[in-house]
Amino acid sequence: MANDDDPRGLIPLEALGGGRPRGHFYRVTTATDLFRGCPVTLLASGYVDASSVTAMVPILGVAWEFAGTLKRGLATNDPFLDVSDLTPPTPSSDTGDRWVYVVDDPEQEFIVQEDTGGTALTLAEVGAACDLNYRGATATAVSGNLDSGWASLELDRSGVVTTTAAPVQILRLHDQVQTDGTENAAGNFGKWVVRIVHHQRRGGAVSVVV
Repeated sequence: MANDDDPRGLIPLEALGGGRPRGHFYRVTTATDLFRGCPVTLLASGYVDASSVTAMVPILGVAWEFAGTLKRGLATNDPFLDVSDLTPPTPSSDTGDRWVYVVDDPEQEFIVQEDTGGTALTLAEVGAACDLNYRGATATAVSGNLDSGWASLELDRSGVVTTTAAPVQILRLHDQVQTDGTENAAGNFGKWVVRIVHHQRRGGAVSVVV
């Protein structure tokens, strides 16, 4: 049977040792929409923005929730951070920052769906680093589902490397059951557990072993 096709970006597993994944609110500056499950980077300005999803990129964590001034609701009811949310309607007294709750623990693990390009992943890739991509015409451009708010980000199985020159490390195949009752398997739309290789809260890259 086939794996469920349900791209949602990087989904945080429970924190190591159990409990809720750790996160903090950060001020946002962005020229593109942000979706739940998007990796973000902390800029020198102190704001966060969408991160690159290929090569050796510094990543702070994953965007999970969004808020407006004083960490209250956004200007619109979108389930993601629409660029239009950064410009309040006129007239409006809402001139404050927009915020994103980032799951930012450097040891946090995430679930991500495998794409369908190139050669399917196998358990032999566990320990290797891998690129990510957004489903669509431009694999490196942020995209997501406008109705659900989930990022369309997937694990780019054509981008497996034996160095640290990729954003995430493959840790294991995720243990889950598909909607048809079969177990998750490596291959098209397989769900894998990964962690960030170059985390901005860590003193260096993780060790890549293959």
